[in-house]
Amino acid sequence: MTEIQKYKVAKTYKGFELRDYAPFITVSTLEPGNMSSAGNQAFRKLAGYIFGGNSESKSIAMTAPVTEKPVPGGFEVSFVMPADMKMPEMPRPQRENLKITEHDATRIAAIRFTGTIGMASFETNEKKLKELLDSEGIQYDPTPIYARYNAPTTPFFLRRNEVLLSLTG
Repeated sequence: MTEIQKYKVAKTYKGFELRDYAPFITVSTLEPGNMSSAGNQAFRKLAGYIFGGNSESKSIAMTAPVTEKPVPGGFEVSFVMPADMKMPEMPRPQRENLKITEHDATRIAAIRFTGTIGMASFETNEKKLKELLDSEGIQYDPTPIYARYNAPTTPFFLRRNEVLLSLTG
């Protein structure tokens, strides 16, 4: 069973929830292009890292979600590391363009949806989440994080997808 990044629901609203995430570590890469091409290129690099392509030839368990964050010209794609891993245990990447980052505990707004994972569905749900947050007077960083939880072979109607926005207030 794939480990899912741990969080606690702080508050549930109609259509979205606020979550508190414990500190976590990601391995990320910046890739040019659209969501699909950047995601495919990044996945190979990140999978190579967790399947032993690192300084210690250490295998690391796959977790969910895989996230994509829009950046100028492309996307930052990240794998969340298992919750029990600590920064000193992280092997160095063997490839250029892979970055290990330790993230502080954070509060995130999340909207969940099923279906295809194209850019249009993420943008539609991003807009919806921002409107819901605005209506509640909740302040957020406008840069979305698109989260995918399932393998591409999972039927579209069973897929868990989310748009996440970091809270600022």
